[in-house]
Amino acid sequence: MTFSVVIPTKNRPTELMSVIVSILGQTCLPDQLIIIDQSSPDKVIHKKVSPLANEKGIDLVYIHDETISGLVQAKSASIPYNCCDYVSFFDDDIILKNNYFERINIAIHENPSIVGFNGKILNYPKVSFLKRIIFNITHVGLFKDNRISSQLKPIKNLTRLSALSGGLSTWKSCVFDKVQFDVLNKFHAYEDQEFSIRVKKYVSRELYLVPSARLFHNHSMINRNSLYKKYRGDVLEVFLIYKKNRDIKFAKISLIILLVGLFCNAIVLALDLKNPDVLKNFFIGFFEGFKNKPKR
Repeated sequence: MTFSVVIPTKNRPTELMSVIVSILGQTCLPDQLIIIDQSSPDKVIHKKVSPLANEKGIDLVYIHDETISGLVQAKSASIPYNCCDYVSFFDDDIILKNNYFERINIAIHENPSIVGFNGKILNYPKVSFLKRIIFNITHVGLFKDNRISSQLKPIKNLTRLSALSGGLSTWKSCVFDKVQFDVLNKFHAYEDQEFSIRVKKYVSRELYLVPSARLFHNHSMINRNSLYKKYRGDVLEVFLIYKKNRDIKFAKISLIILLVGLFCNAIVLALDLKNPDVLKNFFIGFFEGFKNKPKR
């Protein structure tokens, strides 16, 4: 059983080096490391990474291409280089515990039918009980999402997930024979859920959290969209997901419930920030989503 690690990155050389060090320090090393670097030339660290990977006997593929735009396109660009049985996609601002791949290996040996895994985030931000209830109520059907509750629970056993978090996901490579990343619609916030929906439709529903495979996710603020721009994108993306999956039972009801939840959240944020731009961007995203058709 072989593993490839893919890290998309842009202008975060310090964070990138930290996650690479945590990968090279694993008790069970991956076989291949693929870095898709969209950085400006002065932020590229290929010369630092190459000798470290060679020392550990890991096959390094370092692609520096500033024309690659965004996370989804970077992931898609990595697939032709993958030569392993499983591929793990990691954000560049995570740090793995040193037995991460050892625990994933054990989970795969014990459960060979599972096609996708997430690890357990040790520094997951606290979420109030009320917010969790509201989130669960508004994310149902097509948009069902139990990742927050699963990450916050003190669980010890494998737990089925409705979707995998893209920045800490491990997939069977055969998944990509049937499902490719959607590079046309420029998904961002919902890219992982959109991809997981199609995996469950065309490959398997066997997606799980491995609680013993642990990591830290530090959420670097570099390259983050503004809150207002993000809200516009979120609303547009849920429309696109719905339009791509109208055939799923109760998809329209799921869309309406989630849009009501996002609207209510926009009102609360606008009041907290004393800035109506959150609501303005909600409506811009709403009309864009209502009008636009997914690119295929």
